[in-house]
Amino acid sequence: MKNKKQSHKTAYFTLNALAASLFLMSHPVYALQTLDDSALRQVNGQDGIHVATTYDEINVKQLYWQDDVGHGSTDEPYVNNTLRAIADTFKISPNTSSGMKLGTDYKINGGSSVGGKTGLDLSLTTNPSLITIDKFMICDTEASQRCSNPIGNIAVQTSSQIGIDFQTRDGLFSKDSQSTLLLGLKNANIYLGQTAKMSAGDQLNQLILKNFNFNFLGKGVMFVDPVEGFKVQTNAVGQSATLEYLPNGDIDWTSSNTKKPDAQHGYINFERVKDEGSVSTTNINGITAGSYKGYTDKSGVTDTNATTSSGLNLEFMVNNNVNTTTPYVLDGNTKSPVGAKGLIRVGASGRMVNASLQLRGMTSYANNGSALANPIYGTNNYGDPNGTNILGKANNGTVTTGSDNIIGKSGIAFRMGADFVVDKDPMLDDNGDNSISVAEQKNATTLEIGGAGLNTYGFEFGNLSGLQSGTRGRFDSGNVYINLADTKSVLLPANYIFQNSRFGNGVFLTADSDYIQNIHTATGNQNPYSMLMAIRGAEFQAISRRGRFTNSATDGTMTVPQINEHTNNSWGLALPFYNLNANMAMFGTKVDADKVYYYNVGDTKGTKVANSGQTDRLGFSLAMSTDGIDKDFSRNLNDYDPAYGSDPLTRKQYKDTIGYNKGTKTTSIMVIDGGNRGDGKPTDYYVGLRNIDMLLKGAGSIGVENGSFNVSLKDMLIVMAADVAAGYLPGAKYKTCITAPTTTACTNGTGSSSPLNNFASKKDSLFGVKLRVGGNMDFSLIPNSEYQTASTSNGNMAGSRMNIVGEFELTGDKNTIQISDPNDGSTLGLDNIVGKMAFDNAIVIAPDRRGTSATNPTYGEGVVSFNAGFTLNPAGTTNPSGVTNAEKIAGVFRVKDINLYPPQTGNGARLGELAITGGRLNSQFSIIPRN
Repeated sequence: MKNKKQSHKTAYFTLNALAASLFLMSHPVYALQTLDDSALRQVNGQDGIHVATTYDEINVKQLYWQDDVGHGSTDEPYVNNTLRAIADTFKISPNTSSGMKLGTDYKINGGSSVGGKTGLDLSLTTNPSLITIDKFMICDTEASQRCSNPIGNIAVQTSSQIGIDFQTRDGLFSKDSQSTLLLGLKNANIYLGQTAKMSAGDQLNQLILKNFNFNFLGKGVMFVDPVEGFKVQTNAVGQSATLEYLPNGDIDWTSSNTKKPDAQHGYINFERVKDEGSVSTTNINGITAGSYKGYTDKSGVTDTNATTSSGLNLEFMVNNNVNTTTPYVLDGNTKSPVGAKGLIRVGASGRMVNASLQLRGMTSYANNGSALANPIYGTNNYGDPNGTNILGKANNGTVTTGSDNIIGKSGIAFRMGADFVVDKDPMLDDNGDNSISVAEQKNATTLEIGGAGLNTYGFEFGNLSGLQSGTRGRFDSGNVYINLADTKSVLLPANYIFQNSRFGNGVFLTADSDYIQNIHTATGNQNPYSMLMAIRGAEFQAISRRGRFTNSATDGTMTVPQINEHTNNSWGLALPFYNLNANMAMFGTKVDADKVYYYNVGDTKGTKVANSGQTDRLGFSLAMSTDGIDKDFSRNLNDYDPAYGSDPLTRKQYKDTIGYNKGTKTTSIMVIDGGNRGDGKPTDYYVGLRNIDMLLKGAGSIGVENGSFNVSLKDMLIVMAADVAAGYLPGAKYKTCITAPTTTACTNGTGSSSPLNNFASKKDSLFGVKLRVGGNMDFSLIPNSEYQTASTSNGNMAGSRMNIVGEFELTGDKNTIQISDPNDGSTLGLDNIVGKMAFDNAIVIAPDRRGTSATNPTYGEGVVSFNAGFTLNPAGTTNPSGVTNAEKIAGVFRVKDINLYPPQTGNGARLGELAITGGRLNSQFSIIPRN
């Protein structure tokens, strides 16, 4: 059937949680039209139902999501507890660059491979399109309908067909009958546009998520549970895909506990996607790794020259001063937004197991209708969210304690998690022959980070496993809550270590008040309505034992030297995090010119550039914390532990059955050396920043002026405690016991491995670091992903880079950096730090091009360089015009107290103070990993 220009000028749609989720999964919205006789003749019931539709355009005045919230603003005489997130003037039109008309193809069939049962076979394919939203804003539902400022204009542009294939074998929902889902969202560009007031006039600037992929194939069960809500998981209920190892470290294929894919144990695959830009003959494909060059479609046709991107691909770019008449034009060859520059790309590909996705509604009220209480802080209480209203009471700048829960009577909650598949994992054995083919091996989980766009480099994390040898790595989103909000502040769970550890001066690292997060900094009794996401208990526990540098595709406009790519590296990088709690709020805002800034590319002085008038920005607030390790040995079992309940029996059961204080999870930044021990097994050395407890929070705004990603944060706070350490990973076999078994412990196998709780001890710690700094920060992420030749003006090396340029003003009297001895706790403290500093830092990736391959053994190998530049007291150093002597004096970088603290907590001995009136510090540190 064909539908000509259907315009609905007064149509409104209300989306509940389930409808909103389905909308996000399949974006097209269609108006129904009566089928005439000619259209009905094209429907063939013998082979199921097949309907092909075409249409020219779809217009909807408004789409909105409605949420019950706590009322925090008191600027109006009524109480409003309903907010709406409104997509105003929603339009679907053709993507002219694709050469395809708008249309959707539907195929529906019945039947099942399971005898006597009925299943569903649904296939839906949608042609490329351009979806635009003129304004996205949050409003109340009262007659006056007060709205926050629009977040900006939004667009979603697809250049590939979107496909959904869904097959069940036993009805629609089943806890033990496996279904298959293919969700192929490929090569989508998502735009956020903001209008900035610049000296030359208004400019449209864009933040772009380029080539967004969610190419997902899942096999598992899907059901609705009265408690868990809607849930999809790879395993039938009560099953798990376990992995067993032999004493020598090899996978035990003979164990009955070792599982392979079957009707009870499924998996999800994020399958790589063909980049539409690679079909052009002018696009030179630089990806040389065999697994990432070439693409085979569902019909079996292979394009050996095609460039592919991650199955889950997030590629952030910015575009400056965009033509308002053609804001979404694509380059004819590369299919990239014209003029866009790359910031950063992250992605994931391959197989994951023991995975689940849970989606449910939520409320901050009990079953009897009473409002749940706030999280509790204070002695032995750390804001545990369980059984509470999670975020506290709605409030404003005048009334700091309201009566309504921030989360009202409705909201969305979800949780997702999965285990990563290691090399030669039995869950890769699709053929069931107890061997892993080359094709199957390519499906092992890989993660990627690098430059966005073309002509750049990246880094791949492979062979992902858990912190302890013989375990799979895992990601768990924790409980994620999504709500609209009318409040100034929200609560964050407290960090146990910070609340119970002291700086050398005897003051605790944090107080209860540090876990109150301001969403905005305005005073008065009116809040900007915001969209709020809260995360509780997220973790990413994975160690990459095989890292490698990668090359992106190039567009032929420049010569980009290639990095040597390897698939057998024995070194890696680990960035695990544990118990991440976070709140993030966003809202539309307009900001005065003297309150927000941007920085120019290559500005080594970190000079602020102000906007003029008022500029559109995204109001932004973030608070997050991590735990350094799952439990610390010094914790008293009699203490109240919010993670496991206050009942003594509960704590004892946990200690006896699971193992208290095991130290199996960590937040760390480590380089892994998997060199050979002498028996063919990896050494598993590590070095880095270990057991990082962290708290970070700040509120401000985000803009994309001048083609940069610009952030202004006020009253920012950073608290951190960590160890600088080096040693063996938990459970790793000691190399000396393999090469020289001279002791009885090595000979009989006892003491030949690093303890499983190795990270919970201080044995490997070189020294400890604690810091607390707070103040105001303005910074810009400069889009320099594209390869650049060496710049002699600022000393930067050739390569692709992530530049961070900005200024940090330290405020208050609690700014401290302390370095401690891990054995007795003796501490050197740089206390009471004040002043200003500008910074111009960069992380650069490039191939080693020194000499030639004949003279340089590392020629062509990847180099990562950390370049740091700090200008102390920038006003006093650069002496810009208009700066007063008082401002120069206020910017002096000063450590008012240098103290030496004894092992026991107490007053330290003051050694003096330090003042730096100006100057610049530069450093460059480069690493060339070698096997």
